[in-house]
Amino acid sequence: MSDNDEKIISWDDVDQPKRKKQSQNKFRIGILGQNYLAQSVRVSLDTKSIDYKHLDAHDIDALVDWQPALVFVCTDIPLLPNNSVDDAVFIDNILKLSKKTDSGICIKTTINHDTFNTLTAAVGNPFIQTKVVYSPEVSENMDDILNGEFVLLGGSSASVKSLKEIMMNVTSYSMKEIITDTIPNIIFTKLGLSGFKAVKQTYFNQLHQTILDIGGSNPTAVRRLMLRHPLLTDITLTIPTYIRASVDSEVSYKQAISYGGEYANSDVKLLVGMTDKLTVLDECVNIRNLKD
Repeated sequence: MSDNDEKIISWDDVDQPKRKKQSQNKFRIGILGQNYLAQSVRVSLDTKSIDYKHLDAHDIDALVDWQPALVFVCTDIPLLPNNSVDDAVFIDNILKLSKKTDSGICIKTTINHDTFNTLTAAVGNPFIQTKVVYSPEVSENMDDILNGEFVLLGGSSASVKSLKEIMMNVTSYSMKEIITDTIPNIIFTKLGLSGFKAVKQTYFNQLHQTILDIGGSNPTAVRRLMLRHPLLTDITLTIPTYIRASVDSEVSYKQAISYGGEYANSDVKLLVGMTDKLTVLDECVNIRNLKD
């Protein structure tokens, strides 16, 4: 942005035509939270073209008084012992911002559908549609976030467009590919990717231990050989079994429906039969419940 260009001073002004009189104010960005998400936002900002405040969740009143144009909400949502969420503070903070500022909201904190529905009930759907964008991170490493090729943005087309313009102009995120959709779809995309990473990591942990237990092979060598095969990036395996059944000679459509989506393959059953360590595969095959 050159010195002669007008500076954006309000979330609602982002998509508006340039005004005739140039403003001397800088775009104000608030960052709420002290975790790696908040730190990645902070270090990405071009502080020459914006002003920012980085505060804890309990400093929400100070942030409200400052009247930011955009707030990145990065606060952690505690998990209760039963894995339900304690999202009261998270929702209350956004509610205060919605009532006492004109700020746009970019939620970086991972949320589920229950939290989103509670938030919508609290602030109202018009606010969600005009002010809120959900942009979770798949990586848990700050360097990977800053250099990541993919950015997930969930929200209305107008809100996503506004946030994209701001991020392109005043942050250093790589943003080579921006994936946009509704907030509910991005919620499940984030959670789905996290689940896949967990399954993948657990499987390779279990395979490594299985090879050590059985002996005769080097688990690191096996892993490197596997990584050379394109099967590890085979997108056909993301399609549910009952959809693939029509082209899969091993599983009939009727069988696939009765399995509930389990993977029936004699090779996999052979591997599972070698050990009791591969619990991830055991669950995938569900060998005890397979129907002939």
